[in-house]
Amino acid sequence: MSSEILSKENTKVFEQLVSNHLFISVQNETEAKSILVKADDLLPSLIEEMKASLNATICKVIGKQNDFSMIKSALNMIFDDVKFVERESEYTVHFEPSPIVLRASKSSIVQNKIVPTKPKIVKVLVVDDSTTICNLLTKIMGLSPDIEVVGTINDPLDAEEAIKKFSPDVMTLDIHMPNMNGVELLQKIYPKYHIPTIMISSISMKEGPLVLEALESGAVDYIQKPDMSNFAAIAAEINNKIIQASKVESKVIKKKAFTPIASSQGVGLDDNLIVIGASTGGTKALKELLDKMPDHIPPILIVQHIPAEFSKAFADRLNTSVKFLVKEATHGDIVKANQVLIAPGGTQMKFKNRSGHMTIEINDDAPVNRFKPSVDYLFDSVANSSIDLNIVAAIFTGMGRDGADGMRRLKNMKQAKTIAQNEESSVVFGMPKEAIKLGCVDHIVPLEEAAKMIMDSCVGTESIKKAQ
Repeated sequence: MSSEILSKENTKVFEQLVSNHLFISVQNETEAKSILVKADDLLPSLIEEMKASLNATICKVIGKQNDFSMIKSALNMIFDDVKFVERESEYTVHFEPSPIVLRASKSSIVQNKIVPTKPKIVKVLVVDDSTTICNLLTKIMGLSPDIEVVGTINDPLDAEEAIKKFSPDVMTLDIHMPNMNGVELLQKIYPKYHIPTIMISSISMKEGPLVLEALESGAVDYIQKPDMSNFAAIAAEINNKIIQASKVESKVIKKKAFTPIASSQGVGLDDNLIVIGASTGGTKALKELLDKMPDHIPPILIVQHIPAEFSKAFADRLNTSVKFLVKEATHGDIVKANQVLIAPGGTQMKFKNRSGHMTIEINDDAPVNRFKPSVDYLFDSVANSSIDLNIVAAIFTGMGRDGADGMRRLKNMKQAKTIAQNEESSVVFGMPKEAIKLGCVDHIVPLEEAAKMIMDSCVGTESIKKAQ
């Protein structure tokens, strides 16, 4: 029996006879997501993801009393309100996600049974010179019923033959290997096979430039190299990224050429503030965005979900191809025109305005939406400030919903002009989608049109005076 997540995106009605499984429903006032899973297979991190995706407040669990004891403490840490419904024998569950309908009869008779299509099994090829890492990744992916490791390769020179043999849906690729490093291998095989690839990295400053080069060369994402000490902590994240990567092949392939915007004539550079958020796929998207911006720009603040070890390398890499300054933000930086400040990984970046003196505060505040840096944290600091400028807020490709609520607050409190990347050009249409669902997005645009839309949303000094 599959542990597929059930929501309005992939099923309208689920009705099935259940035995020896828990049926867990995560709900807000109008929508729900549910999962059918054995108690000893349940990953709390998966329930946390489901909760975050809906901003859910209630969790309902149907199953056997003995199974409740295995998961009760974990769920009570995630939810304030957990309801348990005991069913000791076979039961029929009827679930509709939107609007919510959830019934668990004691009868074993199923009427008008509709079973969702079993999700496609994602075939993964692991390329890593370490047999230990290959075995560990195989074990991690074996925890998911939707993933199958079809092959493990220790020598990158054998990778192309393995691709032809196994036809994988996703490939994981170590950075450092003998004969050829992971980036060189990716640059060789990606143009031929277009396999969504996830880089395996030790997440060190030394590897930062290589990981970023891999992302620009077609890699979808990167994950931390696992070991036995962090196995449990990152297993769910690795499998989630594998599943997400399997869905983005066509989006990665499709690229449209574009030319830079010629000038920013007519824009009052000091009369605008641009704030941007991105996550999965964002390192490449932001480079394409900034490369297309004119030589003179209003101040730009960016939160990209990125480890502390990579953020400076990311800023430095962006800075090499543009005329304005791009740098990793430091505490006390002045917010000014012709400068892009990138939030340092592992910290929060706050905008501060005191009597027209605009600066950046870098602090160690708690994660927001599990992220540090967080897009919502930055957006909220602008929304709550006394700034009286034209605000342009944009959300690009990324998993989850970080930035959506902050964008809505910017729209309501600062009358911000708001922009979201469209689904077709997003590697993962998560963050933009959540902002769109809140009804706070003015323009939904493909990546190649985003720079022009951002600049068109800026205003000149005379425009601001007339508006006031």
